[in-house]
Amino acid sequence: MSKSSVIWDYFQLDSDNINVKCGLCRTKLKNNRSSTSNLIRHIKSKHPTVNLLNRNTRVLEETVDDPNDALSTSTTNTIISTTNLVVNQTETSLQIPSNEHVIRPQSSRFVNNPITQYLSKPLGASRRKIIDQQVLKMIVKEYYPFSIVEDREFVKLLNLLNPGYTLPSRKTLSKSLLPIMYNEIHDKVKQDIKDQAKYVSITTDSWTSIKNENYIAVTCHFINNECELKSYLLSCFKNSESHSSENLKNDLLAVIKKWGLEHNIAACTTDNAHNIVKAIGLCGWRHVGCFAHSLNLAVQTALKSISDTRDKVSGIVGHFERSPQAAEKLRAMQEQLGLTPPLMLIQDVVTRWNSTYEMFQRIQNLKVPLSSSCEVLKYFKEITVEISSEKSVSISKSVVFSRALLKHCTYLDTQFYDSQQLTNMISTLKQQVEQRFGPIEKIQIYAEATVLDPRFKKYGFLNNSSFTESKKTIINKATDIHIGMKNTMQPAIQNQSVTIGGDSIWNDFDEEVCSQLISTNPTYAAIVEIDKYLQEGLIPRHENLLKWWKDNRNVYPCLFELMKKRLCVLATSVPCERIFSKAGQTISKKRK
Repeated sequence: MSKSSVIWDYFQLDSDNINVKCGLCRTKLKNNRSSTSNLIRHIKSKHPTVNLLNRNTRVLEETVDDPNDALSTSTTNTIISTTNLVVNQTETSLQIPSNEHVIRPQSSRFVNNPITQYLSKPLGASRRKIIDQQVLKMIVKEYYPFSIVEDREFVKLLNLLNPGYTLPSRKTLSKSLLPIMYNEIHDKVKQDIKDQAKYVSITTDSWTSIKNENYIAVTCHFINNECELKSYLLSCFKNSESHSSENLKNDLLAVIKKWGLEHNIAACTTDNAHNIVKAIGLCGWRHVGCFAHSLNLAVQTALKSISDTRDKVSGIVGHFERSPQAAEKLRAMQEQLGLTPPLMLIQDVVTRWNSTYEMFQRIQNLKVPLSSSCEVLKYFKEITVEISSEKSVSISKSVVFSRALLKHCTYLDTQFYDSQQLTNMISTLKQQVEQRFGPIEKIQIYAEATVLDPRFKKYGFLNNSSFTESKKTIINKATDIHIGMKNTMQPAIQNQSVTIGGDSIWNDFDEEVCSQLISTNPTYAAIVEIDKYLQEGLIPRHENLLKWWKDNRNVYPCLFELMKKRLCVLATSVPCERIFSKAGQTISKKRK
């Protein structure tokens, strides 16, 4: 069969001379020696953006939409032959205006040029794979539905950027490419945890969608070999069982076993719900109550004292939200007063006291007299934001912040306020803070973390007795670590001596060093190490404490090991809550 047809610019004969292969998508088709209709049908159905034109023609395409119609999708394809002008492949002759940008044939050489000279060449396999992966990353990280690859405007955009690229189907993305990417990332994360996570803390939380489907997430956090705090999402799964302590225990143990972390858990941070606290105990792990959750409960209780004011402010905000006319007048008045950009009012959320503060603050910015309430709550807001960070160490701040809250509430309680409601709120706040955070420095994990933070040490404690007790427990644990290190070093030194040879000039020296190391009292060594550490001055509060430990790991080897176990623990379960802050987008109706 003659290969003069333009269709052969997109196909090549297979080695068996029976099939042909598409140069755009590598699909194999049967070679019909008498006709190319099956090849043409393939191009038109699978690659609709490819124009199949005769080789003696040239394409002029207007690909820009009508500037007067932002939603226009029409284009004009004009074909110039050597004899006349053809529009839409008809025989209608037209007069071409002189100001049209028409490219006319200059020689017979123009007529013989293949059409592929003017069209993009098919993408190579490696390039196509890179673009496929980027499309998938966009869908996953930006929460787009898989159906975006079928959206006409998105397809058109990619065709304009690269006509040689064909989008994978949504089935290919979800059933093939996504599992491959997931497995690659899963293996990479698992290897990173295996290589660098000696001690791991976890957080867990649950969330219920608008369709009443429950999900549970588990995150892990550890300090790696470079003294960096790392965080990974281990699992986020749909849960249809009851939230009994036994079921939660089984779910958590299954996740931890899957990642091989059964012997690495330093602590688990959750809210203070009875079922999850009991489940953590059944797992045999140390439980850390979410600092932010406790703070939220304390403030929520205190806010009941000013419920009348809160309701009135909420009603004002609700009025402007329900009335577009009122909102527009508010915006216009702000512009007249020179407030740019105009501020929109914020409605609070019942379960988040932060939103109440933000609602009050926004009203205050519009000159509503709520400054006293905002001033009282501002301190709590700052601490909530600071303690909720997952990019920096937070557990060691808990004792310091609880001390600051107690001091702040005591100060507020001595001030005079015109409003009895505000006075009652402050009194309730003080009572709640004392009840929920007063004993925190006596809890071992918080106290040890505070001592091991070179920014705080003993100065983070309200009571010296709490510091003294935590110092004793650190000495005991450092002693155990020292014994473990000595047991590891002894065979290494002896083997080194044997390797050198019995008549080595270093034998006497090596034996003396080995004897000295073995005879060193572990408790004494631990006391010397912690005393030296505590005598060193504090580092500035804004300095990177993990970098400091990295630089001093050989000076305080036992404390360094204990530090990795304590400071990897998070003070809040907010990282898990952040997983669910976008969960509505992740499982939205459009993504189903």
